[in-house]
Amino acid sequence: MSYSSTRFTIDELGFIQTALTKVLCAAASGEIDLNRLAREELASRGLDLEGNWVGFERARQVHKLEGMQ
Repeated sequence: MSYSSTRFTIDELGFIQTALTKVLCAAASGEIDLNRLAREELASRGLDLEGNWVGFERARQVHKLEGMQ
């Protein structure tokens, strides 16, 4: 399988192959926002947009999640 992105290798993007079909369909149709999910995950790890540790509170601010639970 090839992906349109040349920035990442197949090994780095391979996780998408294990995603449930219904999740992929929901993302493709706009039912779920994968960008938001990525921001939430980065914030839960305390990371900014470059993957640098900034702490949990600052990460929620960076990802504009400070008012969300």
